[in-house]
Amino acid sequence: MLSFIHAGDVHLGNPFTGLSQKLSPDFQKKVQLATFTALNRLLEFAVDQEVDLVLFPGDLYHGADNSPLIQEHLTKVLTQLNQAGIWSAISFGNHDFQQGQQVHPTWPERVLVFGPEVETKTITTKSGAKVSISAFSYTNQHHRQSALPSYPVKQAGVDYHLGMYHGVVGQEGENYAAFSLKDMMAKGYDYWALGHIHVRQILNRNPVVAYSGNLQGLNHNETGEKGFFLVSDQDGQGLVPEFYPVAPVLWQQVEISNCPDLVTLQGQLNAYRWEQPTLVILELTGQVGPDIQAAARFGTLLETLQASRKSTSDYWPVKAQVVTKAANQKHSRPGLPADVDLQAAIRRVVQADSIGQWLSDQAPTFIRDYFYSEEGQADLADRLYQDLVEGGQDED
Repeated sequence: MLSFIHAGDVHLGNPFTGLSQKLSPDFQKKVQLATFTALNRLLEFAVDQEVDLVLFPGDLYHGADNSPLIQEHLTKVLTQLNQAGIWSAISFGNHDFQQGQQVHPTWPERVLVFGPEVETKTITTKSGAKVSISAFSYTNQHHRQSALPSYPVKQAGVDYHLGMYHGVVGQEGENYAAFSLKDMMAKGYDYWALGHIHVRQILNRNPVVAYSGNLQGLNHNETGEKGFFLVSDQDGQGLVPEFYPVAPVLWQQVEISNCPDLVTLQGQLNAYRWEQPTLVILELTGQVGPDIQAAARFGTLLETLQASRKSTSDYWPVKAQVVTKAANQKHSRPGLPADVDLQAAIRRVVQADSIGQWLSDQAPTFIRDYFYSEEGQADLADRLYQDLVEGGQDED
């Protein structure tokens, strides 16, 4: 019997770049501590459930910043897992690749840290099961070769063989260690814990090849519940993942139709019972009152809604827009084939490589860092889409 947690993309210390500085102090603190709180909840669950192992397949840290606060918090969590007899397996991904080259405090006894070459480490659980884990860490932001050829086939003489892999399904030469699902399953492992994609998804069920998503949504494109997989061998039927949410702050898209005026809109938002602290992406559809349209046109709608929020409310609007009929159409601009998803096409183009070509070397570091981040790229893609689809509609 084996039970473990698969927790990809923790991004400990993520600063939530771009959120308004007008957040109320209590809400701001919840947001700033969100990734730490999510990791604490994972710790409590792991100890309570007496799991054997926690897998962190890349991007455990948000970046190269190895601040004392971040390092102290992680060390405390790993120490408490170790004291509970729980192993931790860590590999570094494209966000925290530099962590593998930095000096860290002495890791607790039951912490396995994987280097730049594929390694296989074997442990014995409390119940006596022998478990092998194979993984590697990034040494650069981009890893343009599949690492799968270096992964061994399932080890003989072990009860379970687990793989950790930070990457994407794709073609050789693409960024982020692109791999073939067929090649991955050919290794004969009992479970593949994937990292990098912040969307929870199971690519294959027997054996399971899965992304757990991240513990805490980091931007407005990462809506809904976030957490980890508890994986266990249920009645000898193989390793099966079960999702557990732990994100203390939710990003949630809210659609309101046919709102007659700002007063009604403000009342609806303030009267809604939010289950937990929520960052709201608001879309107004249908017939929208003229004062709302004017506020959206002049760029004051979001600030107005933020200012009218009750101080006791557990939500904060981060984006508000009036969605026109044209904006809902995938090929609203003439000249595009009917089967082209314009928004998806823009997001494929807006990547770190292309942004690096567009940005001047003289741009301030904080601007470059923002547009190299996933949040900055998503924001740029959304703005380009809105300009292309909605541009010129008020020209008359």
